[in-house]
Amino acid sequence: MNRIALGVIRKAHGVRGEASVEVWSDSPDRFAGLSRVTLVSPDEQATREVTIESSRVHSGRALLKFREFASPEELRDVQGWTVEIPESEARALEAGEYFLHDLVGLRLVDKAGRERGIVTDAFEGGGGVLLTVKNGKKEYDVPFATEICTEIDLPNRRMVVQLPAGLEDLDGVPAVKDEDPPAAPQTTAKIRIDFVTIFPRMFEPLLAEGVIARGVRQGLLDAHVWDLRDFSSDKHRSTDDEAYGGGPGMVMLAEPVLRCIEKVRGEQTGQAHLVMTTPQGRPLTQDIARDLAGTGWLIFLCGRYEGFDHRVHEVLQPDEISIGDFVVSGGELPAMLIADAVGRMIEGVVGNSGSVEEDSFFKGLLDYPHYTRPEELRGLRVPDILMSGHHENIRRWRKEQALRATLAKRPDLLERAELDGEAREILARIAPDSEWATETAANPKKRKR
Repeated sequence: MNRIALGVIRKAHGVRGEASVEVWSDSPDRFAGLSRVTLVSPDEQATREVTIESSRVHSGRALLKFREFASPEELRDVQGWTVEIPESEARALEAGEYFLHDLVGLRLVDKAGRERGIVTDAFEGGGGVLLTVKNGKKEYDVPFATEICTEIDLPNRRMVVQLPAGLEDLDGVPAVKDEDPPAAPQTTAKIRIDFVTIFPRMFEPLLAEGVIARGVRQGLLDAHVWDLRDFSSDKHRSTDDEAYGGGPGMVMLAEPVLRCIEKVRGEQTGQAHLVMTTPQGRPLTQDIARDLAGTGWLIFLCGRYEGFDHRVHEVLQPDEISIGDFVVSGGELPAMLIADAVGRMIEGVVGNSGSVEEDSFFKGLLDYPHYTRPEELRGLRVPDILMSGHHENIRRWRKEQALRATLAKRPDLLERAELDGEAREILARIAPDSEWATETAANPKKRKR
């Protein structure tokens, strides 16, 4: 008998042993009026018929009291089980509505008739329904929206799509699958970088253009992206759940993370350095980027929502790194930023090694100003010294400008900057009343704290 899943039991609620159900129907009160439902285990190997004694809506969830469960402890045995009814009892669909299971198996074609893959899964994402589409060895997710899925022909198992430019380009680096064989050993790469995420396609631009992409093409960087959902334990590919103790937001499940990291670490011999991007981590600096570049193997763990179950921290003990005191939607963008900073430090990735050495922060100072054509722009001229051809004077001018910029914008950097005698003399001249002038005059050695 075919069944329809109306939701999944996330946890027990209250001392009465109500089940807090994440509703997959169009309304949280869908269970009102239902009496008998079937609970189905995540692996679909076990079922249990239960009776609903009462139902109510609380904070967007359905709270169901099952006659067969008398306490919260008993409900733990069915946490993660779906609540299902016979398909014959499902409400009649209106025009433009579809059951998720009816979408699985549809062939995707564009308006030109070209094949774009087959729908292998349909699930509720953070912003609506997502379709997982497989095209050869590659997978990508398509939002189930009328602007994209323009025509659905269930009798002929066909869907016409108008894919956005980013989705239509299927030549990006695919996420590594759990069942894929280990990658072939890399003989030329100087560092391997793995990204663990629930949004693998976010990394395709990083691996298609720019410094990291160049390093991969040159064989200096070995990059892999892992879809955390491939390591979930249920058919809905769940990677998050409600927090024990209540509160807003979802928490990333620990078990998929641990399984994924075990798989990644088994890809090759050697010790991987695990990085978790988090606002609670140590602030990223150029020195940290330099140290990470020397590890030989980095794994970036990208979180979402309220973060990871704390047991992930306890078991894996990752290196927690923050890119600043602000909040972003997830760990993917910080991971890309750190990877870019690390990739630049790998010899050969940036064509001119001198440009790396002259970057801001490389020696602890901000960068000096740069100019290019034309010589004059709206009354503003390029400094004459830069066109003098006197390389030594240009070098000294640039050094002074870097010190001026650092003193004005980030004086805290001077506490750990590599200041030679010439730099200290310049500081004493341009800021004679500052603590730097006083200390460097009294102590010509490098300042330390």
